[in-house]
Amino acid sequence: MKNLLNSVSPKNRKQTERLDGRQVRNNAGGFVYALPDEGRLTRFLVLGTDGGTFYAGARAHTVQATDFVREFVQRDAATALRVTLDVVRGNRAPKADPALLVLALIAKTAPNAADRQAAWNALPEVARTGTMLLHFLAFADALGGWGRLTRRGVARVYEDAPLERLALWAVKYKARDGWSQRDALRLAHPRATDASRNAVLKFMVSGVLEGATDPALRVIEGHLLALQAGTDAEAARLMREYGLPIEAVPTHLRGAEVYRAAMATNGLTWLLRNLGNLGRVGVLGVNDREVTRAVIGRITDPVALKRGRIHPLDALKARLVYAQGRGVRGGGQWLPVPKVVDALEDAFHLAFGNVQPAGTRHLLALDVSGSMTCGEVAGTPGLTPNMAAAAMSMVALRTEPEALTMGFASEFRKLGITPKDTLEAAMHKAQAASFGATDCALPMLWAAANGVEVDTFVVYTDNETWAGKVHPSVALDRYRQQTGIPARLIVVGLTATGFSIADPARPDMLDVVGFDSAAPGVMTAFARGEV
Repeated sequence: MKNLLNSVSPKNRKQTERLDGRQVRNNAGGFVYALPDEGRLTRFLVLGTDGGTFYAGARAHTVQATDFVREFVQRDAATALRVTLDVVRGNRAPKADPALLVLALIAKTAPNAADRQAAWNALPEVARTGTMLLHFLAFADALGGWGRLTRRGVARVYEDAPLERLALWAVKYKARDGWSQRDALRLAHPRATDASRNAVLKFMVSGVLEGATDPALRVIEGHLLALQAGTDAEAARLMREYGLPIEAVPTHLRGAEVYRAAMATNGLTWLLRNLGNLGRVGVLGVNDREVTRAVIGRITDPVALKRGRIHPLDALKARLVYAQGRGVRGGGQWLPVPKVVDALEDAFHLAFGNVQPAGTRHLLALDVSGSMTCGEVAGTPGLTPNMAAAAMSMVALRTEPEALTMGFASEFRKLGITPKDTLEAAMHKAQAASFGATDCALPMLWAAANGVEVDTFVVYTDNETWAGKVHPSVALDRYRQQTGIPARLIVVGLTATGFSIADPARPDMLDVVGFDSAAPGVMTAFARGEV
């Protein structure tokens, strides 16, 4: 009788059984929904594939994602480009490499010539720095060498870039990823009519600066002088006089004075990545009050964060590395300044922008199952999906006046995370509670069983659910019927797989990408019923 009943009523089916014909099997053997193409591409652009997942190593995870992107580009290159540019323009992703790969695939392999040309036209916008350009060239070269369209597209970057930016590239981004500016110029053959631009291009190839008086080229002049400097104090003086980035100074001269000067001449991204080095060389310490105030002022300035295109994950990564007092790969050590650690936490929240509360009753449910303990989110060393879920949930927990955070795997349990917790404390609590198999229906089932009134369920997960006796969508329906509350479900995906427990056909379910800087605003609007 039970088997016959289950066959008639799919709502009684286990998660290892298909609920409807639209579902697909996830990596864990459970049945979920396939993300729409645009959603899956957005996950790839924001989260990347570095570090892999519990069920797929880094290489296998990357192959799965890139195979999808290749196929999507062949089907609809125009949409792939639109989604990519939307992510880039909104500073929604922490790394540029996924967007550069998608752009290279469109530029080199799209069936339609107009789509390929559109990708080349977008190159200056996506490859904003010399490093990004060289990374793009590595992708493009691997996809088929240098044809006419490639040569012309690359040449236009050098011909059209503002002269001041081009001069900075010449001294700051000489070579990356097996490519150099010299290599690119020798293959692209850009043409310029003004003497100053030609002087910069010649310098990139030969290392010699001749016949130029434009003030924009002072950074090259200063770089050439810095190459002859005898002390770090002399190099630091040149940095201040010529506005040189630290990369323009020889490595053996990068002492305390050079790092002190770099705080003024390098951007905010550099500062976040080099807080440990500033401590290591003795510039930033517990007794350096003036430097500490300056650092805190910069990294907690909302305008500077936006202008510097600082992604929330940039701030979180800086906090993780700086607070541990030692480098991830190198042997450098430093004593973290507590106030700077606190400021990095503030920067993480500020980088999401002005997040407004939805004002609904939220249940923030963190997947702390075994599959959430492996891999790296967006290639951030040490940031596992369960830790990322805790950090991401703190944005909502500190924003929503009525929010409760719980954890689940094969059972539901308290995590003890509160709005007053630091990011480190919240992540530690999530890690300490990691256990068991995954059942993403538990948040709704628990709330129904315990009479907890919830308007918005937010599930932070990798969507590798399989252990439940009912599907998450069925659990949501049962909760709505039992309580009379028109509850909604938001799913925050924390790995770049193509799965979601959110049914894309249902208006009361929404899938968003973890650490998409636009996610909190979209989640608020959805919780209010505006989306």
